[in-house]
Amino acid sequence: MTALPFKLQIEPLPAQFLFTVFGPLAAPTLDGGRQAHNIAAGSDLGVAAARSFGDLSHAVYVPIDAPKSGAGDLFIVDYWNSPEGLGRFFSDPQVQQGGKLVFKDSERVVWQSSPGLPRVTLPAPYGRNDRWAGIVRGPVASREAAEKIVIESVRKRINTARSRGLLSREWYFKMPMPGEKPGPIEAIGLDLWFDADGMAKTYAESAELDGMANLFTARPMTATFKKPADAWVEW
Repeated sequence: MTALPFKLQIEPLPAQFLFTVFGPLAAPTLDGGRQAHNIAAGSDLGVAAARSFGDLSHAVYVPIDAPKSGAGDLFIVDYWNSPEGLGRFFSDPQVQQGGKLVFKDSERVVWQSSPGLPRVTLPAPYGRNDRWAGIVRGPVASREAAEKIVIESVRKRINTARSRGLLSREWYFKMPMPGEKPGPIEAIGLDLWFDADGMAKTYAESAELDGMANLFTARPMTATFKKPADAWVEW
C-alpha cells in the first residue's frame, strides 16, 4: 500500500446536539403560524445570529393527522454544536418574544448523544424529496441498558427500514439543564423517511420485532409528522 504524500491532520468534530420544540401554534390558522414563524425565525439577521451561536440546521414539521380546528401543533427540529450558545441565544428577550409569537406554549428540550448510541444516516434516492418524521420518547432504566437495546434493534431492523424509506435514525438522551431537578433518564429516537407508507408499515409492527419492548420503563410517547405546505424558512 502506497503511503499518502501528505499527513492527514484529523481534528475531533464538535459534539452535535438535538434541540426540539413542540407545541400548539398561537395563530388561528396554519398559514398564520407559518407567517409568524418566518417573521420570528426567518430574517437573514435572525438566521445569521442563530448560526453564530452554533445552530447548524433548522427544520419544521406538523402532525400527519390534520387538526379538527385551529392551526394545530408545530414540531421544530434543530441541530446545534454548542449548548452554551443555544442557551445564550434563547435568553435574548427578542428571541423569547419571537417564540411567543409562534407558540401558545411549547416544550423545549436539548438532547445529547453518547458513544454508545447508534446514528444511521443514508442518502435519499433521486427524486424522493418528500419527508416524514417519527419520534418515540420515554424514560429508560439506565443509559447503558438503553444503549444495548437500541444497538441491537438497529442491527436487526435497519435493512428492512431502509427498504421501506428510512433516511436516518438517531437516538439521544435528554440533557439536564442548569438548576433542573434530577429526574428519570429520558431517551428519544428520531427517524426521517422519504416514504410515508413504509414508515407507517414499520411503526405498525410489533415492538418485539425491533427488540424495543424492554427499552422504556413507562409507556413512551410516539408521534409522526410531515412537512407543512408552502414556504417555511429552514436551513
